[in-house]
Order: sequence, then structure tokens, then C-alpha cells
Amino acid sequence: MTESHYDVDLGETDTLLSLLAENLEELRLSAGETLFEQDDFDDRLFVLDTGELEVSVLAASGRKLSLNRLQPGSVFGEIAFFDPGRRTARIKALVSSRLRFARQAALLEGMTRNPKLASALLQLAGRRMRWMSRQLEDQVFLPPESRLAAKTLHLSRSDSEIAMSQAQLADYVGVTRELVSRILSDWRRAGLVELSRGRIRVLDRSGLMETRDSEEV
Repeated sequence: MTESHYDVDLGETDTLLSLLAENLEELRLSAGETLFEQDDFDDRLFVLDTGELEVSVLAASGRKLSLNRLQPGSVFGEIAFFDPGRRTARIKALVSSRLRFARQAALLEGMTRNPKLASALLQLAGRRMRWMSRQLEDQVFLPPESRLAAKTLHLSRSDSEIAMSQAQLADYVGVTRELVSRILSDWRRAGLVELSRGRIRVLDRSGLMETRDSEEV
């Protein structure tokens, strides 16, 4: 299995961005500011131009599970376009971020002028559904070390480094910080990663891919 199984292309292409451009308004977030909470009502589709956003959900117990970190060029919120209602996740700015957004009414009007926009949005929704399905499969079927390897590869894909604490990384895997610390220490001794305060650098991506796939169902 290749690394791209986990680093799924969600379809945020230049074509889609150009089709959306005339319908968008600008919005800025400060570091730590929340764009919307899980269960908030919203009908906006967003484009992230600069910055970084965290996507997370809260269980009934209050436990947070982090799903992803969105990078510039990401398009998100399409579920609310197709079915306006409560948001399925929480979005928070990790650093100062600039976004653009369009409400459902503006997009529907844009689609009447350019049917290609409807096709591009449907492709985005389909790719997002496949990506979410794979995340669910990871949580259900992969053991903790394989899940951690998958998330480490995904989160470090841009520069082979993750700037987050071990407790934050544990939120992405759905395990305790202690377990993440033990596994990372094992990986460090094996030469797979380099650890420093608040940072994890991947040294051997192939080795982590083998770890990820070794116990996959």
C-alpha cells in the first residue's frame, strides 16, 4: 500500500478554486480562534488561503479526537452546502489564517451561470467521503502503533516534521499520551524519528510505512 492511501487528494484543485473565486468573501482568524463549533448551524463553503486549521470532533464524554490539519489551498465545508444544518466537526485556527467563503445561495446562483462548478463540488464531496471512510477504517481496524504511524506520515507529509506535543498527537490517534510517548521512544531507538521538545522529525518514511502496514487488517 502506498503512502497516498492516507494522504488522500481531496480535490482542492486550481480549477475548483478558479470556479469558486467570484462567489467568495474574505474572513480572517487569529491564532486560537474558532471558525465554528461542532453542531453549529452553518451553510458556508470555505477556502483556506493562508495559515493552518485543525479539524476535530468531541465525543459525548468530552474526549477530543483530532482528524486533520488543513493547509493553504484546502476547500472544506461542502457538507453544509449540500445539506445545510449542524456542523459535523470543530474548526480552529492554529495560527493566524485568512479564508474566503461562499454561502449556499451564492453558490447555487454561481452554478446556474457555470454548471462546471456543480460538477467540481460533487467531485470534492465524493473524495471527502472516501477520505473519511479511510479514517474510520484506521480507527476501527488498525492497532495503535499502526494508527500512529499512519497519522505521523500524514501530518509530516509537507516537510517531514510535525510541530506538536505528544499529547496533541495522541488526540489524532485516539490513545493516551503515555502510549504515544512509549511508541515514539521505540521509533527513536530504531532510527525512524528524531524527537525534540514539541517536534517530531521523520527520518525513515519507508520504515514508518512498513510499521503502518505490518498489522493492517
